[in-house]
Amino acid sequence: MSNEDKLRTIYELIQLMSSLNDTRRAILLALSHIYPRSVSGVQLSKLIGYSGKSRSLYRGVLSHLTEDKLIRIDELTPKLYAIRVNNEHPLLKVLVDLCRTYGEDALKIYEEALED
Repeated sequence: MSNEDKLRTIYELIQLMSSLNDTRRAILLALSHIYPRSVSGVQLSKLIGYSGKSRSLYRGVLSHLTEDKLIRIDELTPKLYAIRVNNEHPLLKVLVDLCRTYGEDALKIYEEALED
């Protein structure tokens, strides 16, 4: 990939992220930092700083992110889901790579949130 192609892809990623609201952006950033790990809905609410009672606020957000093929949700049981970023999306693959390369400090914060 040429340098210009890389810059174009990063520009497109910035455009994608800026088009999202705060909650959707927070979800994608958190899931990209912890990839390939998946999380439950309760764990995701901890990662993005929502209380457990606020899960209803982002249920619609998750369905929209799924419809847009930005995240994947696997149903493990009728009440337990595994939520992860869609690493097959070309722009989110770049985001995951950026998070892995430069997001060590953020990853530690996310891991601490999951431990609580």
